[in-house]
Amino acid sequence: MNYKTGITQPVVLYVRSTPFKKTYRLKKTLLILAIIIVSSCNSQSRNEMKISKEEVVDNIEILRSAGFFENYKKMTDLEVFDTIHSLRKKRYSEIFEKPYDPRMDLDAIQLAGYDRTKLLFIDLEADVAMDNNIYVEVIKAFGILSNNQFEPTEIEEKWKSETGPIEVSFKSDSSFIKFKPEYQDDWLHESVFKICQEELERKNIRIADCLSDDGYGYGQAIAIMRLTEKEQKVLEKKLNWKFTSE
Repeated sequence: MNYKTGITQPVVLYVRSTPFKKTYRLKKTLLILAIIIVSSCNSQSRNEMKISKEEVVDNIEILRSAGFFENYKKMTDLEVFDTIHSLRKKRYSEIFEKPYDPRMDLDAIQLAGYDRTKLLFIDLEADVAMDNNIYVEVIKAFGILSNNQFEPTEIEEKWKSETGPIEVSFKSDSSFIKFKPEYQDDWLHESVFKICQEELERKNIRIADCLSDDGYGYGQAIAIMRLTEKEQKVLEKKLNWKFTSE
């Protein structure tokens, strides 16, 4: 997997962001983490046509059959729909500082993004910069993805200047891990994914990269899922999703 593109073939054109003031970068980062990672994943293949409520509920059922939304296991599929809708309305109303209904015409990958213990979906052009602590947030996100089996502590991200060098460190169980991701403007360096995936593998946590239903992935974003082989087969069969796994 090429983590600079998130896909297996070089078909994406990169659009670099223009410089931002530090305060605006931080606000933008928080919005990216809140909306892209936590909430509605930025699926670049999303069809612009409105998705019906019935299709969304059907996709909730499929995702649940693949281990998603375990926290809602006592709910019906429709109740899960209503719960996610309420979360969306609350979050977007906070962002816009007024009542706002973003609706629920979400495709399957966007729905899956509401279970961070099963999916880490992140844009690799993540506004990496001094004081933004993006590497810290990514490491924490892997902890959540592992369902807290991987519990990194004392996570630190240090920059010598605005263009690096960068040093990232954390503790995992009794191990102290340190690495130096290469500065790549506001892009994440692939080393953070390699390090975190190795930690999950040490704990026998199986992960797979989802490449959407066309096999080309999500542009400059990546979708990493915690799945058993059985769960992966469910998604391959019912959603036609393609995967790569170690």
